[in-house]
Amino acid sequence: MIASIPLCYILMAFFMTYAFILTLLTLKTRDLLKATIFSAGQAVAYTLLLVLLAAPDLVLAYVAVGVGMYTALFLFIISRTERFEKEVVEGGEK
Repeated sequence: MIASIPLCYILMAFFMTYAFILTLLTLKTRDLLKATIFSAGQAVAYTLLLVLLAAPDLVLAYVAVGVGMYTALFLFIISRTERFEKEVVEGGEK
């Protein structure tokens, strides 16, 4: 017989995979605004994972810092600088 897998385990695997994909997208993109949005999505995935793990104190802290202040701070910094990251080649900037 096939053993049944609890729904909690399936959701945890889904959220971790989602967070991993968003991490890769964050590292790959050159648009800083998109990278910040991907990073916020990653924080949401980790928050939902912490909810499944029944850690309400960590959820409250991670929502406040990871999703709230971190994203707001980076959006403020991006508004004060250039949105796109410059590509650096060996001879100088491109």
